[in-house]
Amino acid sequence: MTSFFGKVLVIDTNFKFVESIKEEGKLLSDYPCVFCKTFTDATQILKQTKLNIRVVFISHKVGDTNGSDEFHKIRKINEKIPIVLVVHNPERASKDIEENNPGFSNILRGPKKFSTLTNEIDRMFTSNETWTDVQATQEAKDVELSLADESYISLRLDDFIMSEKSYFNVFIKIGPSKFVKILNAGDPLNESVIEKYSQKNFTHFYLSVEEHNKYLRLCEEIAKRDARSQSAESKTKLRNVINLGSNIAQSLLHSGINQEKLDMANTFLNHSVTLIKGMKMKNESLKRFIETIESKEHTATVSFLAGMIANEVGIESLKAIKIVGTAALLHDVGLYSLSPDFKEEDFESLSESNQTIFNQHPSYGADILRKNGGFDEVVIQAVEMHHMRRKGLNGTQRSTNMTTVAEIIGAADELHNIVLTKHADEVTIQNYMKKYLKNFSQDIERAVLKILNKKAT
Repeated sequence: MTSFFGKVLVIDTNFKFVESIKEEGKLLSDYPCVFCKTFTDATQILKQTKLNIRVVFISHKVGDTNGSDEFHKIRKINEKIPIVLVVHNPERASKDIEENNPGFSNILRGPKKFSTLTNEIDRMFTSNETWTDVQATQEAKDVELSLADESYISLRLDDFIMSEKSYFNVFIKIGPSKFVKILNAGDPLNESVIEKYSQKNFTHFYLSVEEHNKYLRLCEEIAKRDARSQSAESKTKLRNVINLGSNIAQSLLHSGINQEKLDMANTFLNHSVTLIKGMKMKNESLKRFIETIESKEHTATVSFLAGMIANEVGIESLKAIKIVGTAALLHDVGLYSLSPDFKEEDFESLSESNQTIFNQHPSYGADILRKNGGFDEVVIQAVEMHHMRRKGLNGTQRSTNMTTVAEIIGAADELHNIVLTKHADEVTIQNYMKKYLKNFSQDIERAVLKILNKKAT
């Protein structure tokens, strides 16, 4: 499955080749494409930021210069986008293609199947990140340091990735802007380190923002490795995927949205869909999920729950479930942008100022996504309306024009805040079913009840 967040633009006049691509439904689901026969149409598409075109494949037959003029015109629209030249009849192609290549990322000669293109996409977007090049930083160990909070991202102790030697410079936080460095990159790392700080009631380690980006890649590699493993338990796979999603969410909320993080979010969603479908096939209830993830990071958990609900509602295509998962992963981006330390589970006892922030965050989050560009309008609407309900509540929180995706995000959000954080005891579940779940449409209510393995009351 594609490792990037966005779409592919194929500019080609070869009818037979383009039609053969359109027939490869599974690959097109994984690698969504936009097709153009003319360069004029292509330039209009490239200018639409909401389409989020990430790579261009252009046939050398599109123009009169074997793609050279078109290359430079695309560069004026987007300076960095990878451009790949497709040569359908290499034996007839002009030598100018080889001699005067203006800077194509690659030249594909005589592709017969879409997989030739998707292999090239994977080559370009698969990270070659390594972790052994992280060096010990200059801060002294085991002394109190005054450091900027915003320069460090937290990681749960019980999810911290173990290795023989630490790949990272690790800190603990002892107060506002007060840290202690406990490990240099290269120091021994074992369970006793985790146990030592857990016994001292520390729940999180901290990495610098720069090193956390490398940590994300490590989470991604471990999730991929175990996803491919026949021997890895489903519980391990689920923990790895939720851990990846949690760290991506932390990074998105801490440092803002960028394309690299969205690419990693896409990998998280790919793994999520695979696990969700596997759980459904095994008829595994929410109980297994709760035992595995407990009540960890909010947005990643909501994203996985939203995928489970979507699958039960009947949304089964990879593309559709990933739209749901993306909306869920970003549903609180406005909240944490307005107030980074906000705790949503405390919403029933919010102060007046925090209540104002809470009421504003859906529309604020939607504005962030619109300004960022590249998001499906369904995602933006879901973020904007995830606290609206079809039934009940007061008039300002009720809407009959909600999308199914917005309802799914709202249901997943409440399921986490109201049920999972209370460890899903029977009293909590019954209260949730009577007081909250009935505010959703019947399809959503039935889906959640099935996940809870409950009957309607």
